[in-house]
Amino acid sequence: MNQEPVNLSSAVSDLRRERGPLVVLAWAAVALTLCEYFLLPGAVFKLWPDFSRELAPGVDAGAWGLRRPGAQAPWWGVLWPWAWWSGGLVALWVLVPLAIARFQGLKPAQLGLGLAGAASKWRIYLLLLALVSPAVAWAATRESFTGTYPFLRPEYCQQWCWLVLLSYWGLYALQFFSVEFFFRGWMLFSLERRFGLGAIAVMVVPYCMIHYHKPLPEALGAIIAGIVLGWMAMKTRSIWGGLAVHLAVALGMDALSLARGGQLPTQFFP
Repeated sequence: MNQEPVNLSSAVSDLRRERGPLVVLAWAAVALTLCEYFLLPGAVFKLWPDFSRELAPGVDAGAWGLRRPGAQAPWWGVLWPWAWWSGGLVALWVLVPLAIARFQGLKPAQLGLGLAGAASKWRIYLLLLALVSPAVAWAATRESFTGTYPFLRPEYCQQWCWLVLLSYWGLYALQFFSVEFFFRGWMLFSLERRFGLGAIAVMVVPYCMIHYHKPLPEALGAIIAGIVLGWMAMKTRSIWGGLAVHLAVALGMDALSLARGGQLPTQFFP
């Protein structure tokens, strides 16, 4: 058997031939690493400690009552860590992938941003939501979940209210859009050209890994959810149905966790 040459010329040739999936997977690795070290909400207290403690002293201390003496903050300051997180994901997981896709000759509509396919299968997505709803209700009774969700906790705030919670949920929804586009949109449809249906399996590996900070049942469930939502996205050519299910589950988990602890807001404004 003749061995292939191992030299700079062969390396360049291989890179050119497989540049599509190589660029996608390389950026996925970079983007997930940057998220882990620089974008998670706690990172702002390391990057800009004084500024972040001034805006969100309750988050920094673990509770508003534990903040340093005399510390005050605007009502919206508590949202700062999650605004950084969501905005960073939009930049790294949406805008950069869109730029890469443009150079690869892919239009946004080819990356799952079309609505028609998902809208025509709304009954299937509704069924998926119905199937996972019992698991969400069960999770809301487990301390491993209620200790995790919601990320923004009432004790971080001077005045816990619906305006704070709804603003946070808006940022949370933006984060989920970034997740769905990155994994079930850009990665899936870019890799489909090389791997076909196997692109779902490639996408699921990093997708399940971003759940390693979560409770074990959720991390394992992410594997199944990633495969199912990936297959649905590929069949409908759209991420919107999966995003709707993902949002309903996540916001439902937050609401049930708060309700179970008697922590739903009692006033709209601060």
